[in-house]
Amino acid sequence: EISEEKLKETYNADLANGLGNLVARVAKLCENNNFQAQDVRPILVEPRIDEFMLGYKLNEALHYIWEKIREADRRINEEPPWLLSGRALENKLRELVNNIQLIAANLQPFLPQTSEKILKQFSGQIKSAPPLFPRIK
Repeated sequence: EISEEKLKETYNADLANGLGNLVARVAKLCENNNFQAQDVRPILVEPRIDEFMLGYKLNEALHYIWEKIREADRRINEEPPWLLSGRALENKLRELVNNIQLIAANLQPFLPQTSEKILKQFSGQIKSAPPLFPRIK
């Protein structure tokens, strides 16, 4: 069943509050801590995504990607980076940036422009940017 209300709800939950919030939180943490991403190397899509795509299991590919987004959010909440400092903070930010770069690479077939924005934002000096997906009321 498709409705305008259901589309808004899904957009806000998955895009604005999910992917968009993760990208914004990590970018702000990186900006506040003057974190710079290492040289961007070619980011390969996860083999699991390749399997889903070759089998035309697009829904399963997206489910897998969104599970990675939820997992990154969960890790931020369980191990708050803002409570860390020094090498521990640097390692945590590197882990989060690597995860976001991989998520963006996996999203390329589905959201190519968004993927490109994320990869560009998370290369070199990382800065905050306008929301990827402003919430819809």
